[in-house]
Amino acid sequence: MAVYKPKGSNFYWFSFTLDGVRVRENTNATNRKLAERIYHQSVNELVEKKRFPTDKQDVTFTKLIERYLTEVTPDKSSNTQRDERRFAEELRKFFGEKKLSQITADLVFQYKQKRKQDFAKKLRQRLDKAKDQNKKVETQQPEGFGNRTINRELNFLSATFNQAIKVWGWCSFNPVSAVKREKEKKHIRYFSEVVFQKILTFLVDWVRPLVIFARNTGLRRANVVNLKWTQVDLEHRMVILDASEMKNSEFLGVPLNNPALEVILAQKSQQEKSARSQFVFCKKNGEPYTGWGVTAAFKRGCINAGYSEYRFHDLRHDFCSQLVQKGIDLYTVQALAGHKNSATTQRYAHLSPERLRKAVSALPGHAEVKVEKKGLTDSSVNP
Repeated sequence: MAVYKPKGSNFYWFSFTLDGVRVRENTNATNRKLAERIYHQSVNELVEKKRFPTDKQDVTFTKLIERYLTEVTPDKSSNTQRDERRFAEELRKFFGEKKLSQITADLVFQYKQKRKQDFAKKLRQRLDKAKDQNKKVETQQPEGFGNRTINRELNFLSATFNQAIKVWGWCSFNPVSAVKREKEKKHIRYFSEVVFQKILTFLVDWVRPLVIFARNTGLRRANVVNLKWTQVDLEHRMVILDASEMKNSEFLGVPLNNPALEVILAQKSQQEKSARSQFVFCKKNGEPYTGWGVTAAFKRGCINAGYSEYRFHDLRHDFCSQLVQKGIDLYTVQALAGHKNSATTQRYAHLSPERLRKAVSALPGHAEVKVEKKGLTDSSVNP
């Protein structure tokens, strides 16, 4: 029993073990119920003190975010840095000047719910705007709209707490670890040649080369939009991206097939007639196109062609899907796409039934099975 009255004493005491250390104290209470309340309060205070040492209890969420962005974020790729600054701004709106000890799993859950409401409102606004412009839109809310962004924000929040725990010693509990992530709807779309050619005809002239290049290299939008001539090796027909420019912070070299090379040569010829830019794809003033501008132009072309479900990122899916369907092994696809782990590439495995068919053909007795035009006969199957 945690609360007890020692023999010969008028007061109740309590006893418990914290991290292997026995704690015994006198409640100075003669009433048992009062002694139990004092016991529970004392335990909570000691546990809280251990989680947030006295000299760390005043650390605010704003201070945590500022230090993380200053000391940790700069070591990541430029795209990741941009994303983390955006996540930080969104999180700061909600958690503000709260102390780390005040940020509980329940509060993180409330943040997640708020973000779901934000995205639902954003979707309604999009639908209303599209209706006002007499555009054809889906009447039902897409399942999982915004879930990927919410999960990435929670992952970033979790990373800041892990840094505070393991490196800075500001706390000893990560409240995000107890919050379940949202389900993400994984899309793997690829284009038939007929569909892709139709979409090309509806694209504005300036975005068409970027789309063809993206489809034939599998590069992410940011890498295509910001591609520089210094990253193009025409002699070896390669695009070489430094680790600092990649989402997964790893070096990537992508060979240029004929369609991709033709795009590069056309861009080179075009720029030789005007002001030369450091960017392969650029405006007349030499500045690169914006990512959102490229996405919007591609989306308009898809909608006008009658394929509103496609996104610019589907060009990357198409690159991986087409390779797998042509019989290229997953390890090679992983290397070409720059996937950090094989789990991402495995999403395309189902697109290669021939590879699976060849695998099962290695089993004993396969060569003895005879298939007739009208089906299998009893005598054609070995026992």
